[in-house]
Amino acid sequence: MKRVMWFRMGGRSPATAFAGLVLACAAGCASTVEVRPVAESLAPTIASVVGLPLSVGWGGDAELRRIQRRASDSLIAATGGRAVIAEELVTGEDDAAVVGALKSLGEDPVHALTFTLNVAMGGRMENGISPIPGFIVGKRLVVDYHAHIDVRQLGNREIIGSVETVASGAPNEPEVGPDGEKHAVMEAIDAALEKAVATFAPRLASNVSGASGTKIVEVPAEAAASVTRRLTALGLLYPELSLDEMQALAQSRERFLVLAPGALATLGIARGDLLGVPGGVTAASRAALARAVARGLKPALAIERGGQRYVLAAR
Repeated sequence: MKRVMWFRMGGRSPATAFAGLVLACAAGCASTVEVRPVAESLAPTIASVVGLPLSVGWGGDAELRRIQRRASDSLIAATGGRAVIAEELVTGEDDAAVVGALKSLGEDPVHALTFTLNVAMGGRMENGISPIPGFIVGKRLVVDYHAHIDVRQLGNREIIGSVETVASGAPNEPEVGPDGEKHAVMEAIDAALEKAVATFAPRLASNVSGASGTKIVEVPAEAAASVTRRLTALGLLYPELSLDEMQALAQSRERFLVLAPGALATLGIARGDLLGVPGGVTAASRAALARAVARGLKPALAIERGGQRYVLAAR
């Protein structure tokens, strides 16, 4: 990976200047990272990251909710499980609401950063390439996705840094391919989140190995009461699921389906397990489970596997 660093003073004092970092991504994207001096002093102390609700420059509510879900999964993976995701901010996204949410979830607001992610797209024409010399080839449309993250310390309105990543793809391609491969928009989002965590919360980036391999499907709490609403939500948020996976989770009382256990394998959890809490409705999110495992806890879980039900006691 190629790195070039420069300092842009532009008449500003060193205390307010940004340090810019340009990174070339192996996946075909490019990123710019800007860091204020205050962010450098805060970085070693950050214990959690809050992903605020994102915005996208195209589509409607369905696209927004699906990309938000994918971005939240990417943030959980990038932080090694030490993230509070936008779906958990049920009382609002202003600082007071976020502080209250963090305290209720057992996180420390003093050592938290917020990431605000905006994704935009733009098209451009490129000359086509012919495999046969001398043949004339027309132009083709290329779509550039720009994922921009503003970083703030919770309780402070000042932006302490930002990351922007650009990745290019084909028009009208989905976020994820048929075999699970990520296309341009998710390449841009993933790269931006990974670089933001590595730069502004490096303690978290050093613990991503287990969480990055964990994939959990979550039925939203508001859709959990009926099979019809479960199926509707799963079709919207997880279009890549197979019919068998969707049916298994829709017909279960539990809200989570494990696609890849990752760090959860240490608890005895396997692919295809349906997860919940013993004896009641699961109100927590997949992020709450990831945070518990990241802390080294072993939460009480109800596991449905092969038509049998097991209970994993808390330890």
